[in-house]
Amino acid sequence: MTREQFKTFYDLETRWYDEDMLGHLNHGTVVAYFEDARIRHAKDLGLDAYNKNSFPFIVASMKLDFYKQVKHPKEVDIGIKVSRVGNKSFDYEYGLFLKGETDCAVKCITTLVCFDYVAQKTVPVFDVIREQME
Repeated sequence: MTREQFKTFYDLETRWYDEDMLGHLNHGTVVAYFEDARIRHAKDLGLDAYNKNSFPFIVASMKLDFYKQVKHPKEVDIGIKVSRVGNKSFDYEYGLFLKGETDCAVKCITTLVCFDYVAQKTVPVFDVIREQME
């Protein structure tokens, strides 16, 4: 996966405590980076990620692929895009890129299900998400 496959990026800096005992970015930290990008992207789309009535998504699946070791300190860019839209679910695809590098260090795909928490049932994918499909 390469940088040009994304048009939306969010920048982050690694933190000292993001490392594991082997000195590279902990896999749990990488998940938090991708979640941060998802929240920031939702805000850019006008969705309030802290209000379940305007951001009713459930993470149904998450898959990570690690291609390079990432060691602290580093500046990184998180690429994000909607890569699949179904009737009631969609996929976000992410890439973690070291500043200045073209190839992805970590790739992630999450499947999110749209959900009405009051009625306790799935709902159709929002138009604002459908519009993000490339």
